[in-house]
Amino acid sequence: MAVILFAGHRQKAHQQAELLAKLQQIVRIGNEPELSCREIVTEQPLVLLALGQSNAANHGAGFKPGAQAITLVVEGRCVTATDPLPGATGRGGSIWQRLPDALREHVHGKPIVLSVLAVDASSIAEWTSQDSALRQRLLEQLATLRQLGLPPNFVLWQQGESDARLATSGRDYSRQLDALAATISEAGIAAPIILARSTICRSAPAEEIRRAIESKAANDQRFRLGPDTDLLSGEGFRHDGCHLSIDGLTSAARMWAAAISDHAYKTSAPP
Repeated sequence: MAVILFAGHRQKAHQQAELLAKLQQIVRIGNEPELSCREIVTEQPLVLLALGQSNAANHGAGFKPGAQAITLVVEGRCVTATDPLPGATGRGGSIWQRLPDALREHVHGKPIVLSVLAVDASSIAEWTSQDSALRQRLLEQLATLRQLGLPPNFVLWQQGESDARLATSGRDYSRQLDALAATISEAGIAAPIILARSTICRSAPAEEIRRAIESKAANDQRFRLGPDTDLLSGEGFRHDGCHLSIDGLTSAARMWAAAISDHAYKTSAPP
């Protein structure tokens, strides 16, 4: 029994070390132009917090130099930024760089502000375990957004590929979604969580996880059903069978924009 416990502790320590190494790879803020957070607050923007793993991060196909900058809250500052976005791992392109442009036709001139926390290959348990450094990072980011007067109107969840690979059951994934919602609520944030169906990575869709997401969105008012990015499969949308191509990123941004617009008109935004 002692040997088994020791092996379990060693495995957990190894996993924690791996996660800490991934967190060190998050893009930090650089010379991005700074904006006044106070002025942004007065504009009553639509604030979106994007969370997840590589397809929520900067692991998409290469980005275009000179792309239009977006308004981003990162490290307690309001800046304008382009891919690779600070707050996420990877050095390529992201969905979120393209999202404000895709949203413009839906929100009728309302300012859009994003904050991102996304870590390559992160499992949902790494977002929700009480002793996880990623969970602590999430709590800190949520607290900062509140302090700045920019709590998210919606949380965007783009994750599932790692749990598909780990063969996480639908029941366990659903329980972890409850834990994610509890973490966000613990930080004093009441924003609905919009769930993408995002499970393919050189694989077939993970049906148990997809059903868990659909059931949670249908039966729990804390959640909303988001885009089905598993539909973006094949060489036209995935540059390596897992991560989104330029066309995939653009299509995912449009899908997210449609989902956000649908829920924004059905949901009263939190103060």
